[in-house]
Amino acid sequence: MNVYLDNSATSYPKPPKVEESIISAMRSYQGNAGRTTNTDGHELERQIYDTRLKVANFFGFKWIDHVIFTKNITESINLFLNGYLEPNDVVLYSGIEHNAVARPLEQLKANRNIVPVKINCNQHGQIDLVQLEHQLSKHPKLLVINHASNVSGDIQDLAAIGSLTKQYGVPLFVDAAQSGGVIDIDMQQLNIDVLGFTGHKSLLGPQGIGGLLISPTLAKCTKPLCYGGTGSLSEDLEQPDLMPDKFESGTSNVLGIMGLKAGLEFLESIDRREHLKTERKYILKLQEFLLGKEDVVIIGNPDVNYRTPVISFYTHHIDISDLAFKLSKDFGIVNRVGLHCAPLAHETYQSFPYGTIRLSTSFFTTEAEIDYVIVSLETLL
Repeated sequence: MNVYLDNSATSYPKPPKVEESIISAMRSYQGNAGRTTNTDGHELERQIYDTRLKVANFFGFKWIDHVIFTKNITESINLFLNGYLEPNDVVLYSGIEHNAVARPLEQLKANRNIVPVKINCNQHGQIDLVQLEHQLSKHPKLLVINHASNVSGDIQDLAAIGSLTKQYGVPLFVDAAQSGGVIDIDMQQLNIDVLGFTGHKSLLGPQGIGGLLISPTLAKCTKPLCYGGTGSLSEDLEQPDLMPDKFESGTSNVLGIMGLKAGLEFLESIDRREHLKTERKYILKLQEFLLGKEDVVIIGNPDVNYRTPVISFYTHHIDISDLAFKLSKDFGIVNRVGLHCAPLAHETYQSFPYGTIRLSTSFFTTEAEIDYVIVSLETLL
């Protein structure tokens, strides 16, 4: 049996309509959006607009023209941090951040003298709200936070965090790489000013498409990451302030956008909350098995209802890299091992420097596959 349990990295399989939509777009549309006068070009522009609308509705965001398409969430994060932060700005971040946040902040510290301030998290990945409020009272420029850890699946209390940032007037940037498509997110209700997402994980789209939803207030004071042709105001050598053109220079990833649209349409057609309950039931089954094994340590919140459908563990008496390799080679179980591009999180969970084995489910995971994984782990452990 072949079992794919690395959905936190990239979801697989995709809904059939995702593939169909990409092929259809490749065959159907001539020219580039915003750069042609033919009928196909205008239809393509309508399809792209419709995708922006779907993204905005999906995340409870009011401004359709402020949905920016990028190639992934790493580009979204870099676009905003580099465009918004000025020399000597203080920016708060949590102790479970992915390198997509940690590395840009480190570069901005070196090159622009910004001041990153880390807010500690407990063993369940929850940010210290007392420390956070203390730092917010000093009026930093920004708080950037990972909604759900890619290492453990631990979910932040965005309602409490957003309430604090609103109280102190500090913009809130949310990294929704792991939560988008899994957990309901309403930017307006949660007081989120900027949200980054990627299409290829739980939004079930292809690789190479992501985005940024940015409030009009922050869009005005954020510089583009890339300058160039937008198909608008071509007589002017200055980058246009029109949205979304300001942040979308060059040819759009039409195939990625169409694939993302099909992924969102699939999510609209199912009961996502029921699917999440089912996936958490599978994770609980794996967790109960692993808890019965001597010397196995599971990181994160022990209550699966406070995690995305992920289980992350290590054991001292077996090299986890060897264990992960055997799971893949001998049993056909695709998994992820190591630091998961998030050394800060592993330091928080005290699993640094070796990391963990991570197993993550999707809408298409079956109970038979989970039972097979348990039998396989029983043999190896």
